[in-house]
Amino acid sequence: MSRVLSKIKLNTFAIILSILAIVAALTWIVPSGAYERSTDADGRQVVVAGTYHRVEAAPQGLFDLLKAPVQGFSKTAEVIVFLLLIGGVLNIIEKTGSIAAGIQAASGFFQRNPKLRFLFIPLGVIVFSLCGATFGMCEEALIFVPIFIPLALSLGYDSALGTAIPFVGAGVGFAAAFTNPFTVGIAQGIAQVPLYSGLGYRLLIWAICTTVIIVWFSIYARRVQKDPTRSITYEFDIEKRKELKLNKTDTHITRRQKWVLTAFGLGMAGLIIGVLKPQICAFIHQTWGLDLMTWLKLENSGWYITEIAAWFLGIGFLCGILGKMKMQQFSDAFFDGVRSMAEIAMLLCFAQAIVIVANNGHILDTLLEAMSGVIKHLHPICASWAAMMLQTVIDFFIPSGSSKAVLTMPILAPLADLLGITRQTMVLAFQLGGSWMNMVIPTDPVTIAAIGFARIAYPKWLKWMLPLLVVMYLLSFLLLIPPYFMQWQ
Repeated sequence: MSRVLSKIKLNTFAIILSILAIVAALTWIVPSGAYERSTDADGRQVVVAGTYHRVEAAPQGLFDLLKAPVQGFSKTAEVIVFLLLIGGVLNIIEKTGSIAAGIQAASGFFQRNPKLRFLFIPLGVIVFSLCGATFGMCEEALIFVPIFIPLALSLGYDSALGTAIPFVGAGVGFAAAFTNPFTVGIAQGIAQVPLYSGLGYRLLIWAICTTVIIVWFSIYARRVQKDPTRSITYEFDIEKRKELKLNKTDTHITRRQKWVLTAFGLGMAGLIIGVLKPQICAFIHQTWGLDLMTWLKLENSGWYITEIAAWFLGIGFLCGILGKMKMQQFSDAFFDGVRSMAEIAMLLCFAQAIVIVANNGHILDTLLEAMSGVIKHLHPICASWAAMMLQTVIDFFIPSGSSKAVLTMPILAPLADLLGITRQTMVLAFQLGGSWMNMVIPTDPVTIAAIGFARIAYPKWLKWMLPLLVVMYLLSFLLLIPPYFMQWQ
């Protein structure tokens, strides 16, 4: 048996197909059920607690499985287009030579100032963690993965670390968030907890979790520097270094490359401003009394995938012009970059098919009802732990933080009152349990895209991340204990 298994190459596609088959089998075993939904003041479809009922069984057959990836495309169309545009635009910028020149210059700076090299990991993680903790950076982190990979390689690290700094950095901030509107904001609203209350303890949690990630990555980076063969991307990095010519000592940047890099940098700053538009306008209005929303006729919402993708496409056109690319060069570079993302795009469709099969089989609400029934019989501290693990299970099928909030918080918030724990604690259990696994689950399109940039096979990424996740879950268990004793409100 072991010989047979050794001949099977466990790649990402094979694992996704296996999980898809398992979930389809569960729709034949797990009873179908559903909660009633109602529309809240913000137009969200929210579960109504106490309304669970059995529905007609909907086992998913072979043809349902074959249709699911096609349906998965419609569910992830915005994300897929976003990824295709990232591939196209970044390839345009790369063809101008600006990325390579900029990375060489950054590498040269660290070579001349070796005492500052240690700041690369902590500063990178802190910046992305803050973005995740404040405005819920998620898909936006993908833009930075192809940039941090060659930068990490130039400093003697590997592609795994270059992927992890923006992706996991934003992920830890998302999990330990203190003002993330997609998790803390929605969950506190549904639980009828004052918006962004409990800020002091949340800031402490964010600082602890971010510090653990920094230390973990720093230890791994030192290990890879001493012995590059211990890197999980060792073979890929050999070819990547040759492709990027990272051994070149010339760090000269032409004037046009400086213009391209400046345009790209200003574009990223503009992206952050667009995402934070409501918060920035509210701050200006409160501080100086200027109502920019009305004056500039702005919509009272921040940018999401469509707006970010459009902005990023505009950056690509501008960089192509500044780089004096001819139209044929521009189109060739753009579509070569788009084609390089095709494999990742198809993986996203099949990963989303898992969620579609589970939803069509009506097994998610049954799972939620069964686990919430178990939680109410536990000690308050154990109940908060169980609620966190319930979020982890639900997270596999629903990676979106806001979607998990509207599904689970209407049930868990009143349950917290019966258990003797505060609703604030239940919100914390929700955000911790519903975020850590996002960094490894194959049903999360951002995870598949992030490791796809570095060509990391899913089993390798899972094996590399699991020890860190164990540490973060144990830490989360500990962080859920003090709120019970101090009756955290």
